[in-house]
Amino acid sequence: MLITGIKSRPVYDELTPMASGLSHVAAAQGSGGGPLVRLLGEMDSDQLAATTVLYSTESFTGQNYLANIQKFTVRELIVFQSNADTVKGLDAFLATATMGTRLYISGSEGFIGTSMQVATSYGVNRDEVLREHAGSFVRRVWCAHCSHYSENVTRRIFQCPGCQRNLIVRDHYSGRLAAFQGVKADGEVPGELPDNEELDT
Repeated sequence: MLITGIKSRPVYDELTPMASGLSHVAAAQGSGGGPLVRLLGEMDSDQLAATTVLYSTESFTGQNYLANIQKFTVRELIVFQSNADTVKGLDAFLATATMGTRLYISGSEGFIGTSMQVATSYGVNRDEVLREHAGSFVRRVWCAHCSHYSENVTRRIFQCPGCQRNLIVRDHYSGRLAAFQGVKADGEVPGELPDNEELDT
């Protein structure tokens, strides 16, 4: 069996204002707006004035916190229609960020993972970022055969859009790939597929 029984997920934080920050950037999507609203509510006026918010209205749970976020007077609020565009926005922001910037990320596991990939590429230290999961645990899966990423996977077996193979989703999460690994489901016995159970999403 290709599933090893090893279960791993990142250990997440709770978003709270980092007092050591001179500048703050918060990136959130969908349900991640809940923790973001709480974070903004805990910031003082000086911290809010030094905070840029990037928010994606794309949501896997249908939740949208934009109206609540708009109640806060922050340095800048940038709204995106997709999670992918929000991650690109974070990339653009961090490209010009200065020392003393603190990063807050909230939302789905896939959103947090891809945002962390961007942050890591700019050398953001672990003590300069807080990540809080919110909403569904839908999985982001990387195909070991064609390197295609699939978003929002909820079943143990699914067909890779990149190579059309039936993949089985392993339970190990790779921080480097920001995804779970998918491998050929009938690699050991061609044509024999395990039960297509629902994942712990």
